[in-house]
Amino acid sequence: MRERRKIGIEMKLTKSIYYHFQSTEAQQDLRNALSGRLCQQVIYGACVVVHALMILFFFHAQVEVMAYYNIGSVLFYISFFIAVTRIKDKTVSLMDIAIAEIMVFSIASCVAVGWDCGFYMYLVCCVPAPFFMPYERYSTSIVTTALLTIGFVATKIYTNNPTAVTHPLKSGNERLVIYLMNSVFGMLMIGFMAFMFIVSRRVNMKLLSEKNEELTQIASIDPLTELFNRRAMTEYLKKVHETAENTGRTYAVVLGDIDNFKRINDRYGHSAGDLVLKKVSHTLTNCVPSEGYICRWGGEEILYVIPQCREERAELISENIRREIERLGFSSNNNTFRVSMTFGLVMADITQSYEHNINLADDYLYAGKENGKNMVVDKAKYEQLSAKS
Repeated sequence: MRERRKIGIEMKLTKSIYYHFQSTEAQQDLRNALSGRLCQQVIYGACVVVHALMILFFFHAQVEVMAYYNIGSVLFYISFFIAVTRIKDKTVSLMDIAIAEIMVFSIASCVAVGWDCGFYMYLVCCVPAPFFMPYERYSTSIVTTALLTIGFVATKIYTNNPTAVTHPLKSGNERLVIYLMNSVFGMLMIGFMAFMFIVSRRVNMKLLSEKNEELTQIASIDPLTELFNRRAMTEYLKKVHETAENTGRTYAVVLGDIDNFKRINDRYGHSAGDLVLKKVSHTLTNCVPSEGYICRWGGEEILYVIPQCREERAELISENIRREIERLGFSSNNNTFRVSMTFGLVMADITQSYEHNINLADDYLYAGKENGKNMVVDKAKYEQLSAKS
């Protein structure tokens, strides 16, 4: 019983996923972790804290230009923090500006107080960041990295001349403290990006796995009738047959074929034939019980299976379907017509393969086609028809 319910849930899940994809024109792209809204809020918040500390340092070092610069940077990142919560589509460009600001801050600080204070570390730590950004082209990340590298080399060459430094720190303790502070902030930046890489990788792998699973399930649906296709039904038939072998309770296999379908296509056109297939499939979907599985077996043939079903119930269900289809009305080019359907019903022999049972249902169906059509042919009916011929 549990196995049967599990199979039923899987089949219904497949249909629900299919309908979801049918109704949604575009799915949300996999976003890189660093371009995420929450992640950017963390980055901008951290930048506010760092620049606030730098305000104190530069005022203490009497480098007022850099102190005022950092006041502007604090306001800059506070505005970014607010903006990222409101702007939906421009978060990537905000990160671009943030990287540019960090580059300017790093170079200006090195020029102000010297290379030995360690402000160049921010240039180094920003190198991986562009590769986390969801740019359409990798060339953008490469160009950004190249600019950071050029800035690093140029700053080192420029500040290598002691006279180029505008406000060199005279105290070795001050240089050590700010160097250690910048080292800690740099390591935290690298650690954060490494953490986000792991998170991003795991999230993307999970989403990719789910996408592949969903696409596999979508491939199980016939697009015209919205029934399961032959491949999907074959897989589930194997499970149903295995369950029947384990429980000893058989299942009903019913193969139906729309009567005179070729004539409908020839007379009314293929669009009319498609409409017939859709309405007939919809009728079967409504009439086959929830534990049953229906598929387009091929062409105008439809196969349905009802697990753990008695023969009398299978006959009642099939007869009801036949009558409902007989009542359907169609129109094409001001012409009205009706259709009928012939069924071959077999109570599966669990000592035989599921293929054998389908072939037997096909034999019953063929006998019904040869003897008037528009009927349900079970074993007793088949023997009766065979005796007549």
